[in-house]
Amino acid sequence: MTEVKTQSREYKVGSLPSSLQLKEIDGKIVPFQNGIAYPSFEPQNRQVLSLAGAWKKKRFAADHDWSLTIRDEQWIQETEKAAAGITAPGFDDSNWDTHSLPLPENQLNGKEEVGGAETYEDGVWYRKTFQLGADWEGKVISLKCLAVSYVGDFWINGKYVGYHEGGYTPFAFDITDFLQPGDNSIVIRVDNPPWKSRYDIVPAQDNDFFNYTGVIHDIFLEATDGIQVVRTDIIPQNTTGEVIISVVLENRTSTAQSFLLKGSIFDTDFTSDNWLAEPSAKSICQQEIDVLGWEDQNIELAAGEIRVLTIPVTIPNPKLWSIREPNLYVFEATLIQEEQVLDRFTSQFGIRTLEAKDANILLNEKPVFLAGVARHEEWPGFGRTASWDRIKSDFLKIRDLSVNMVRTAHYPNHVYTFIMLDRLGLTAMSEIPLWQFETGHYQAQEERKISYQMWREMVFSNYNRPSIIMWSTQNESSDVMLRKAYNENLATELKTTYNDGRLITQSAAADQPGYYDESMEPLDVAGWTMYFGIFHGSTPYEGTRNFIEQAHERWPEKPIINTEYGIWSNADDSFLEKQVEIYRDVQMALIEKATVTPQGERNENGYIAAIDYWTAFDWYVNHNRFYQTMGMLRMDRKTEKPLYHEFVRDHQRLVGTTNGFGIREASEQGVIDGGFSMVTAGKVEYTFAKAINLTESNYLILKVKDLEVLDGVNVEIKGNSIGSVFYQTYGIQANKEFDVFVPLWTLDQAVLREVTGVTITFDPNRMLEILEIASRN
Repeated sequence: MTEVKTQSREYKVGSLPSSLQLKEIDGKIVPFQNGIAYPSFEPQNRQVLSLAGAWKKKRFAADHDWSLTIRDEQWIQETEKAAAGITAPGFDDSNWDTHSLPLPENQLNGKEEVGGAETYEDGVWYRKTFQLGADWEGKVISLKCLAVSYVGDFWINGKYVGYHEGGYTPFAFDITDFLQPGDNSIVIRVDNPPWKSRYDIVPAQDNDFFNYTGVIHDIFLEATDGIQVVRTDIIPQNTTGEVIISVVLENRTSTAQSFLLKGSIFDTDFTSDNWLAEPSAKSICQQEIDVLGWEDQNIELAAGEIRVLTIPVTIPNPKLWSIREPNLYVFEATLIQEEQVLDRFTSQFGIRTLEAKDANILLNEKPVFLAGVARHEEWPGFGRTASWDRIKSDFLKIRDLSVNMVRTAHYPNHVYTFIMLDRLGLTAMSEIPLWQFETGHYQAQEERKISYQMWREMVFSNYNRPSIIMWSTQNESSDVMLRKAYNENLATELKTTYNDGRLITQSAAADQPGYYDESMEPLDVAGWTMYFGIFHGSTPYEGTRNFIEQAHERWPEKPIINTEYGIWSNADDSFLEKQVEIYRDVQMALIEKATVTPQGERNENGYIAAIDYWTAFDWYVNHNRFYQTMGMLRMDRKTEKPLYHEFVRDHQRLVGTTNGFGIREASEQGVIDGGFSMVTAGKVEYTFAKAINLTESNYLILKVKDLEVLDGVNVEIKGNSIGSVFYQTYGIQANKEFDVFVPLWTLDQAVLREVTGVTITFDPNRMLEILEIASRN
């Protein structure tokens, strides 16, 4: 145990090391963990024994310093001694409670209320007995766990297997030598140190989400004959069908092995009835297709050897994976020995490209505007424990919001989440849970490297998912220079050692330190949470507008994304209308600078490439003083707030027709030539020589200048014999020529079909000039 000093305080840093390392094999970087190559967690048609179901459990007061101590023989012996027989196969646990896993240890009442999830951040022992039949003999067996929170230690039949730290990412062990025919026992020691009690865990702060304890996601045994495909990493190179396939092969037997590696690529059909039936890639295979470049190979592996075959392949006339067009392919690797199939491995993938260029995000070489929503992976009756059906239900509801992007909260989600997003054609931004890190947190991580481990686990457990287009390094952390160094480390590592072609961003707080945030420099995309008028001062519209303008001036070549905006509705519904108001004001400022218009025109003056409303559904928060009501639907996924309907209508307009893509060049901004104008104190009247139709335009833009006053103006748009519509604009920036946007889609379209004039009124004492009036798509 060492100490980190930050300002005048000292913080303990555990000696437990990261369990994941990177090694180069055959010119390819391969992750290793617990003595084995880090495997794929995509479901396979292999021999599997689920350990879900009834376990015996007992809580205990954990020594968190001890749990974060290096696992040497002394640690194992002393832990087993203190356990007083718990790790032994014959231990009598009949008086322990029964608990169904996977499911958080925290008691859940299934209700949307304070205390709906019990705050339990401490230790728990789990025990289970399972049987292995004769068909498991002679197999090589892995124990795969998709999430255990936070530090998990494992014993099989009384023997210590290993540990894993981190509650959001999957891990595996080779447990072949620990098992026996018939009855087997498995024991898990879980310690979940309270957030805010330590600086060296991730997350560390008292977060705006919940610190669930225990076995959160699926846990199962998986068997092969010992010669197996560990993983396949597939990277699309372009839109013409060139992909690079790396197959990681392993011989876990004690003798040399020769076999044939056969590769096949299958087409799929996203309109098929079984498209969302189950997560396995095998379930969506259609016809095998002809590809260029692949040749089946005879392989020889020494006992215990791992090899990587990296093969460029071309898929002729490829169908691209895109938003709402989830064209997927399935790669299948088959290992054959003496006409017997030793192993068969499948993975779904998509052909798509990503690039950050000239303030745009390019998907498949086209600018795209991403209008999205965030989602916490949590249900009131299950906590963070996910299933395919719950995930599917959530994302079908999210798809109906007419969004084209999902931010999967502050942490990696269940691997099924991204398989589902692949299948629905929704893009994703995935993040590791560095939430509001301060100086001491970053210092501790540079020593312990757990955040680096989480980053690698996040990337490698979802390597082939086309839906993930951005990796995010952190959320709202304060120390700028340590954050910049951390971002540089992650970006350099990914780009130079295991580049998967994705973009790297972060979710910085707009006020920490501001638009000039130097930690953006190493990243492809500049990302901020924006809560002006709530946490960040100023007002929702003007604060957001001014911030993004300054951010663009500071980072002119980077796309800018808004990673969060919104406000809570309150448990008593007192802020239901406030939630709508904040949403309107902030979104209005953002979409004025969107890179693509709703009509699919590229906005040459745009630099906002993505906006992300926070969030789809309400969720629990860790301190339990309240539950978070920032969702547009309640936790039950059924009760819609007033914002829900406005959100759907707006997003249908923004991306419903084009899916967000810039499909044509921008049309020229149309300066409106009036027949004449009249200027009096506090009023400028434009009368058009000929009625004009403004229904095809998104904005009426007034170019104004005022040396002193920041107030907006009143705009009256006059129709031909049908009346007028009125709009009060937001405030301006003084002492400069400034564009004021009037959102025409919010006004009566009948009036806009034949507009005869525009009148602008303001304080008569104000020295305001109207320099130009124009319309813009």
